[in-house]
Amino acid sequence: MSSEPAYIAISAAKKNALLNAIPLEWRVEVPTDVDNLTTFAETCGVLTDKEVEITSNYDAVGLLEQVHNGVYTSLEVTVAFCKRAAVAHQAINCCTELFFERAYEVARKQDEHFAQTGKPVGPLHGLPISIKDSYNLKGIDSAIGMPAYVNKPEPASSAIVDVMESLGAIMYVKTNVPQSMMVLDTENNLIGPTRNAFSKHITAAGSSGGAGAIVAFRGSLIGMATDIGGSIRVPAFCSGSFGFKPSSGRLPYHNIKGYWPDGEDVTGVLCVDGPVTTSARDLELIVRSIAKAEPWLIDPSCARLPWVDPEPLNRPLRIGVIRGVKTYEPITSIYASFVDKVSSAGHELIAMELLHGDELAELATAFFKADGGKFLQKICAMSGEPLTDAVAQGGLYPCESIDLIQFWALSHKRASMQHEWLQYWLETATKTKDGKPVDVILLPAQPQLPRPKEPLTSNTVILAWNTLDYPAAVFPAETIDLNKKDYKFEFPAPVTAAEHRLEALFPENRAKSYQGFPVGLQLVGRKQDEAGLLQAVKILQALTEK
Repeated sequence: MSSEPAYIAISAAKKNALLNAIPLEWRVEVPTDVDNLTTFAETCGVLTDKEVEITSNYDAVGLLEQVHNGVYTSLEVTVAFCKRAAVAHQAINCCTELFFERAYEVARKQDEHFAQTGKPVGPLHGLPISIKDSYNLKGIDSAIGMPAYVNKPEPASSAIVDVMESLGAIMYVKTNVPQSMMVLDTENNLIGPTRNAFSKHITAAGSSGGAGAIVAFRGSLIGMATDIGGSIRVPAFCSGSFGFKPSSGRLPYHNIKGYWPDGEDVTGVLCVDGPVTTSARDLELIVRSIAKAEPWLIDPSCARLPWVDPEPLNRPLRIGVIRGVKTYEPITSIYASFVDKVSSAGHELIAMELLHGDELAELATAFFKADGGKFLQKICAMSGEPLTDAVAQGGLYPCESIDLIQFWALSHKRASMQHEWLQYWLETATKTKDGKPVDVILLPAQPQLPRPKEPLTSNTVILAWNTLDYPAAVFPAETIDLNKKDYKFEFPAPVTAAEHRLEALFPENRAKSYQGFPVGLQLVGRKQDEAGLLQAVKILQALTEK
């Protein structure tokens, strides 16, 4: 009788099942001498020329135009993305579930409907969308990186999955997450680590690392994910993609699986769902489509917020520019250059500070530690798995739990700082030309470029907006081209043991890993003004193309 912990055999079987879900004719040899794998699918021989065209030449908005005009069928598009996702998984280990036949069945029914009526079933008709492993899909596992949850199919889908499928979206893969979903690297004892599509020397981040990686690989144009402490925005930043975290109550969150005891998802700093995408207009497409479906009718946690498309903006944006945040090159120069570009385009800039930034980040972390990590340890014990290095060295778990009185005290402090920030934002009206508050706030997405591993340090620019519950987006602002510009590369000096271990993971030539890497910045809106923020993202991102 084997003395090995159960998780070892469970993991081996799961990895084998994933490989067996990929047809033999889609199997590939992944090159070991190529670092940037973002275009590997186009030359690996698995996809036809038409499938390369479908998966490479469009964002989701553009692809839907082709499908709804009859240029491509839903089945053609679905097969193309199933192939590219299968190649992606072999190359960067980004998926946890592959259910291609289910996707084909949905696509065939859509094509029959289109042939009979000449109309799509909904605005997302024909669009394959990848979903984070914490999104439940009826009949499919939501193992969330935990061997103990394998072979336990979910009895019902998450509310947001039901909404997306009703709009015509096609589910075909689930994407990888880290153990605990509370660290900024995607590795677990079930599937293993997810690799960044741009470079093996750059983390895929977390906890939506699989979502960011598959989108960068273009195995998916929209990867649905979640964010409670940067889990959409940091992977989007690390994958050179677009990412969007709405305010709570905008998109349905009911029945998304987590690592905490029941009830955590409706208290404290709230986790929200949102997308990682290849374009700014795709962010708007998916958020608007779901919001317009009246999600409050199926999820009582959703506010009754009818979506109102903003009128075309016939004036400059009023933009708060966060100053005084410690950053490292080339983030410092890229941020300054983009601010100058925004100013030159005629937009009004108002200097702001990240008020209570460190306190907001510390408060979020205190909420995350509320149960002392006991629920996670309980799940680990079920299969005998240890904590991963990312979790054990991450600084969150294990920790001391707090009681209800302490939880209330945290909630009171959070409410006080939310009130202060509300007043601070409104007071910007005293500095603008027309006497109105700033529309949005611009700041870095991270203090430094993504590293081989990302310890939970200096995450203030991200966590502040979770505590305040403001919508926030990450968008690429400048692509590093070492042939056209001299860049300086700086990183924080290591302080913790984890940071010292990180130093040894950097390649000798650090700059080489970032060639062609799109560096993102962050834009923040007022609470539940997702429409206004997404409009601003499109306006500012367009400046990067000039």
